Amino acid sequence: MRRFVLITITCSAILGGLALGPLSAAAVSRDAFRGNWTSTDTDGSHQTLAVGGSGQAGHHSVFYTDDAATRACGGDPAQGTGSGTVDGDTMYAKVALTCLPGGNHFRTRLTLAYTYDQGTDTLTDTSGVVWDRAD
Repeated sequence: MRRFVLITITCSAILGGLALGPLSAAAVSRDAFRGNWTSTDTDGSHQTLAVGGSGQAGHHSVFYTDDAATRACGGDPAQGTGSGTVDGDTMYAKVALTCLPGGNHFRTRLTLAYTYDQGTDTLTDTSGVVWDRAD
């Protein structure tokens, strides 16, 4: 009798899960920020954002690139590395920005904010640029 009850409960759980339909990547993941992102900057240049790390206590590693950092680097490419901290649906990333190739390294860290939208699975930064998931 116990075996029959266990099989019935297991089948019900599986069928119940199928009835709910597939879950989005955001619903499955406890950490919506983690992954690779891409966007087009306000000047038309291509940007990438890689958010990694464990995400424990809301902390991440951040790697940012911009093919043409118009304001910061006079149109030259730039990259930034640093860390991000999540507060609610926003990640605040403090990055050290470097103009490429081998150019100016900013002495102060820039703080960039990215707000996650669960409905569209996108990020929006402080400039209003929308970032799409690349992976």
